[in-house]
Amino acid sequence: MIKFSMKPGNWLGLLALVVAIGCTRLWFYQAENVALPVNRMFFLAVWLSAVVLGIAAFVKKAGWLGRIAALPAIAIGLFLPFTVSISEQILPPEAIQVGEMIPSFSAPDDRGELFDSARLRGNPVLIKFFRAHW
Repeated sequence: MIKFSMKPGNWLGLLALVVAIGCTRLWFYQAENVALPVNRMFFLAVWLSAVVLGIAAFVKKAGWLGRIAALPAIAIGLFLPFTVSISEQILPPEAIQVGEMIPSFSAPDDRGELFDSARLRGNPVLIKFFRAHW
Protein backbone atom coordinates (compact mmCIF):
# COMPACT_ATOMS: atom_id res chain seq x y z
CA MET A 1 0.00 0.00 0.00
CA ILE A 2 1.37 3.40 -1.01
CA LYS A 3 0.92 6.14 1.53
CA PHE A 4 0.71 9.64 0.07
CA SER A 5 1.49 12.46 2.43
CA MET A 6 2.10 16.09 1.63
CA LYS A 7 4.04 18.51 3.78
CA PRO A 8 2.08 21.44 5.22
CA GLY A 9 4.22 23.77 3.08
CA ASN A 10 2.99 22.06 -0.07
CA TRP A 11 -0.63 22.53 0.97
CA LEU A 12 0.03 26.20 1.71
CA GLY A 13 1.66 26.71 -1.69
CA LEU A 14 -1.24 25.07 -3.50
CA LEU A 15 -3.77 27.00 -1.44
CA ALA A 16 -1.94 30.25 -2.23
CA LEU A 17 -2.15 29.50 -5.95
CA VAL A 18 -5.84 28.60 -5.80
CA VAL A 19 -6.61 31.81 -3.87
CA ALA A 20 -4.60 33.98 -6.29
CA ILE A 21 -6.10 32.44 -9.42
CA GLY A 22 -9.63 32.41 -8.01
CA CYS A 23 -9.48 36.07 -7.04
CA THR A 24 -7.97 37.00 -10.41
CA ARG A 25 -10.67 35.11 -12.31
CA LEU A 26 -13.36 36.89 -10.29
CA TRP A 27 -11.67 40.26 -10.97
CA PHE A 28 -11.59 39.72 -14.74
CA TYR A 29 -15.13 38.30 -14.77
CA GLN A 30 -16.39 41.45 -13.05
CA ALA A 31 -14.27 43.66 -15.32
CA GLU A 32 -15.72 41.94 -18.38
CA ASN A 33 -19.23 42.60 -17.07
CA VAL A 34 -18.37 46.19 -16.13
CA ALA A 35 -19.16 45.38 -12.52
CA LEU A 36 -15.96 46.14 -10.65
CA PRO A 37 -16.74 47.48 -7.18
CA VAL A 38 -15.78 51.00 -6.23
CA ASN A 39 -14.17 49.72 -3.03
CA ARG A 40 -11.56 47.18 -4.13
CA MET A 41 -10.26 46.34 -0.65
CA PHE A 42 -11.71 42.82 -0.83
CA PHE A 43 -9.64 42.00 -3.91
CA LEU A 44 -6.52 43.61 -2.49
CA ALA A 45 -6.90 41.68 0.78
CA VAL A 46 -7.40 38.35 -0.99
CA TRP A 47 -4.42 38.88 -3.35
CA LEU A 48 -2.20 39.87 -0.43
CA SER A 49 -3.38 36.83 1.53
CA ALA A 50 -2.17 34.71 -1.40
CA VAL A 51 1.24 36.35 -0.96
CA VAL A 52 1.24 35.55 2.76
CA LEU A 53 0.23 31.93 2.08
CA GLY A 54 2.94 31.63 -0.57
CA ILE A 55 5.61 32.95 1.77
CA ALA A 56 4.32 30.66 4.52
CA ALA A 57 4.79 27.72 2.14
CA PHE A 58 8.49 28.56 1.89
CA VAL A 59 8.76 29.05 5.67
CA LYS A 60 7.17 25.64 6.23
CA LYS A 61 9.80 24.13 3.89
CA ALA A 62 7.49 23.18 1.04
CA GLY A 63 8.69 20.58 -1.42
CA TRP A 64 9.08 21.27 -5.12
CA LEU A 65 5.31 21.13 -5.71
CA GLY A 66 4.56 23.69 -3.01
CA ARG A 67 7.36 25.99 -4.15
CA ILE A 68 6.27 25.83 -7.79
CA ALA A 69 2.70 26.70 -6.76
CA ALA A 70 3.77 29.42 -4.30
CA LEU A 71 5.92 31.40 -6.75
CA PRO A 72 3.16 32.36 -9.24
CA ALA A 73 0.78 32.97 -6.31
CA ILE A 74 3.25 35.45 -4.84
CA ALA A 75 3.81 37.07 -8.25
CA ILE A 76 0.07 37.41 -8.93
CA GLY A 77 -0.60 38.55 -5.37
CA LEU A 78 1.95 41.37 -5.67
CA PHE A 79 1.50 42.41 -9.31
CA LEU A 80 -2.28 42.79 -9.49
CA PRO A 81 -2.69 44.89 -6.32
CA PHE A 82 0.09 47.13 -7.61
CA THR A 83 -1.65 47.63 -10.95
CA VAL A 84 -5.03 48.22 -9.31
CA SER A 85 -3.56 50.76 -6.90
CA ILE A 86 -1.89 52.83 -9.64
CA SER A 87 -4.85 52.80 -12.02
CA GLU A 88 -7.52 54.58 -10.04
CA GLN A 89 -10.34 55.61 -12.32
CA ILE A 90 -11.82 58.93 -11.32
CA LEU A 91 -14.55 60.55 -13.35
CA PRO A 92 -13.71 64.16 -14.18
CA PRO A 93 -16.42 66.70 -13.33
CA GLU A 94 -16.97 67.45 -17.02
CA ALA A 95 -17.75 63.79 -17.86
CA ILE A 96 -20.97 63.17 -19.76
CA GLN A 97 -23.73 61.92 -17.47
CA VAL A 98 -26.47 59.43 -18.29
CA GLY A 99 -29.21 61.15 -20.29
CA GLU A 100 -27.04 64.01 -21.54
CA MET A 101 -26.38 64.70 -25.20
CA ILE A 102 -23.02 63.49 -26.44
CA PRO A 103 -20.79 65.93 -28.26
CA SER A 104 -20.41 65.42 -31.99
CA PHE A 105 -17.53 63.19 -32.95
CA SER A 106 -16.32 61.01 -35.78
CA ALA A 107 -14.06 57.99 -35.69
CA PRO A 108 -13.27 54.93 -37.80
CA ASP A 109 -15.60 51.99 -37.22
CA ASP A 110 -14.66 48.30 -37.16
CA ARG A 111 -14.51 48.25 -40.99
CA GLY A 112 -12.30 51.32 -41.15
CA GLU A 113 -15.13 53.54 -42.47
CA LEU A 114 -15.73 56.92 -40.88
CA PHE A 115 -18.54 56.94 -38.34
CA ASP A 116 -20.24 60.25 -37.49
CA SER A 117 -22.20 60.61 -34.26
CA ALA A 118 -24.68 62.92 -35.98
CA ARG A 119 -26.27 59.79 -37.54
CA LEU A 120 -27.45 58.81 -34.05
CA ARG A 121 -29.31 62.05 -33.32
CA GLY A 122 -32.93 61.52 -32.29
CA ASN A 123 -32.46 57.91 -31.17
CA PRO A 124 -31.68 56.55 -27.73
CA VAL A 125 -28.15 55.13 -27.81
CA LEU A 126 -25.94 53.26 -25.40
CA ILE A 127 -22.25 53.84 -25.99
CA LYS A 128 -19.69 51.94 -23.94
CA PHE A 129 -16.01 52.75 -23.88
CA PHE A 130 -13.86 50.01 -22.41
CA ARG A 131 -10.45 50.44 -20.91
CA ALA A 132 -8.25 47.79 -19.43
CA HIS A 133 -7.81 48.27 -15.73
CA TRP A 134 -4.06 48.41 -15.37
